[in-house]
Amino acid sequence: MTPRLLRLAYQLQHHTIGEWSLSRWGVTAGLAAAGSILLRWFLRGMPPTPAWHWGILVVIVMAAFGLAYLRHWAGRQMYVIFVADASAAEPAARPLAPTDKISVHATGQFEVEGKTRFFADLLAYWRTFASREHAVLAIVHRSRFMLVGSVAERTLGMWYVFFTPAMIEAVTPGTVAFGAAQRPALRVAYRFTPPAQGRKPAIPVTRRVCLAFADAASRAQVWADLLADG
Repeated sequence: MTPRLLRLAYQLQHHTIGEWSLSRWGVTAGLAAAGSILLRWFLRGMPPTPAWHWGILVVIVMAAFGLAYLRHWAGRQMYVIFVADASAAEPAARPLAPTDKISVHATGQFEVEGKTRFFADLLAYWRTFASREHAVLAIVHRSRFMLVGSVAERTLGMWYVFFTPAMIEAVTPGTVAFGAAQRPALRVAYRFTPPAQGRKPAIPVTRRVCLAFADAASRAQVWADLLADG
């Protein structure tokens, strides 16, 4: 149930109408409807109102605040359920060739041309260049949700995650659940230094990217590649 709820929360946040996400529209519409009901009641001189009218109002308000809480909670979970597996057998270190690429479903902060955006369960490819810099390369396509929501134009196209061996803090094997899918996974924590803003010094932060694989063999290939960093 929880992975499906997280997937729903992501779809509501990822798809938009105009400049607002579907989740923001839902919260705003719910609170606006509740405010409109109360305003009409007040302007009519606050007449006696059947209990079921108040029940509807309570349901609308609870739905709006519930959706707001879901958006906040799901975002903190990165919209996925990652369960570490300490018993997973560590493969022997073996670097990938620069021409190799492994299909993954990636969750984390992606960047392109100075822009940063979070994506969950995004189909991507893992590659390691001759310099040993690691990359997660993805492309965001058009999609629709609930017939009215669509992916914003500004998010379409290529997005990337890059990090070097020196930036890696931890690699944790486990499984990732997103919606109905549960896959073998690796969670990579790495140190990221954002661009300095004016005179303020750049403060390094820890980012995490979850890589979900079609099978354990694919996970072992990427894990062995990371172990080859020494």
